[in-house]
Amino acid sequence: MYLPMKDLPFLTVSLPEEIKMYHYSGDFENEIAVIDRWLKKDLPMSQCKRLEIQRIFAEQLLDDYSLSEEQFVSALRERYPAATASIVDELIVKGNLDFILKKGVRHFQYQAVTNACNRHGDYMTALGDPNHTPADNSQSGHETIEAMKAEGGLSYRYEVEEWIKLKPHAERPGELLRLWFPYPVACDTQPAEEITLISSSHPVQITGDVHRTAFMEMPCEADATYSVRFSFVQKAKYIDLSKHNPTGIPAGMGLSAEDLEAYTSEQYPHIRFTPTVLALANEIKGDETDPLRLAKRVYDWICDNVRYSYVRDYLLIENIPEFVMVNRYGDCGTMALTFITLCRALGIPAKWQSGSSCRPDGIGSHDWCMFHIAPYGWLYCDPSYGEGAARNNNTVRREHYFGNLDPFRLVASNEFQQPLTPDKKLCRMDPYDNQSGEAEYADGVHNIFFGDRTHGRWVVKAEKLPYQT
Repeated sequence: MYLPMKDLPFLTVSLPEEIKMYHYSGDFENEIAVIDRWLKKDLPMSQCKRLEIQRIFAEQLLDDYSLSEEQFVSALRERYPAATASIVDELIVKGNLDFILKKGVRHFQYQAVTNACNRHGDYMTALGDPNHTPADNSQSGHETIEAMKAEGGLSYRYEVEEWIKLKPHAERPGELLRLWFPYPVACDTQPAEEITLISSSHPVQITGDVHRTAFMEMPCEADATYSVRFSFVQKAKYIDLSKHNPTGIPAGMGLSAEDLEAYTSEQYPHIRFTPTVLALANEIKGDETDPLRLAKRVYDWICDNVRYSYVRDYLLIENIPEFVMVNRYGDCGTMALTFITLCRALGIPAKWQSGSSCRPDGIGSHDWCMFHIAPYGWLYCDPSYGEGAARNNNTVRREHYFGNLDPFRLVASNEFQQPLTPDKKLCRMDPYDNQSGEAEYADGVHNIFFGDRTHGRWVVKAEKLPYQT
């Protein structure tokens, strides 16, 4: 499972039809056998790299989609007794149920039950209780937004602990182990002087300035929990875009030539100006010429046409923006990358940012994005929060998350698809980001991969601060 970052663009290389047929019918065992046979041929280097990546896909899809249709329905019935076997087709039509075929039979990802309950709990409750009234979320989040408008922004200081624990089968006591924990990166919303390492279970080194990590390297210990605790300040500035008038200024005015090139260019394998991307971008553009309004059209298209859903691990998706555009569902990161790709295709500089949604009462992985509009500079956009607001008819939240965020963030990554420091030798679980940490043994042979470890985090404390620019 060796997949260097430099090999990721080979995802764009076509596969032999024989392999694709086994893959799309879900016969992954035969797909792996055929890949191994093809790899014995005298092939161009690019095709060998693509086949090696595809082998990882096949192996992991076997594990990720573990729920049969019967198991999925049975798990739903534990919470919603009125759910019947037909619920599967109904949820698929609603567009929030990711599945694959395994030898022609539908199987669902391990997160599918949670996803269905979160997205369609009211619908399934109403199956057994026709008088059930869904909660009214049309005013949710308004207090935070109004406070940001009144104070010019909001600030919080957080203390967070992250931990990784290997599962017994992955422990190799005494062998040199390497761990990368997500760690706050210095950026406009997180002042460098306010980021502090408080403690760690083992000696740690803070590394990187794009994917920021707390890195450990020490002998593996049986039944050990590896952890870091840190504090940081998150400052969310409010920018009022409601009175915007077209300026005629190019979107990237004020950026260096290098940054303008970087943030309006393709980045293989996912940020690609394919015919699908260009056709949709031109349709969204219409006759609009103002960059801010054009970016808003991209945001509105996602809010109105894509539905939030957990998806497979990003490592297992060949082209993330096209996956979202064609299937019309995705999670926070896939929506953010779709916004970035469409903006860049329209000449609007756009970039990635991610880490965690970090609130006083909880924390979890989250992705969003940034786009550059003169004369404002870099603005923020959270398409998945916008989609949720649109679904709940919450116009205030929908408008807020185009241009602004909130103080409930931990930023750990400032770019998409960058190496860790030091670079991981073996295949990363997420080669595009770092939110749940990575691990491997230093021998370059034994990886810590999906199913080999658990990761957790919690907010130790959170304190609201006076907002200061």
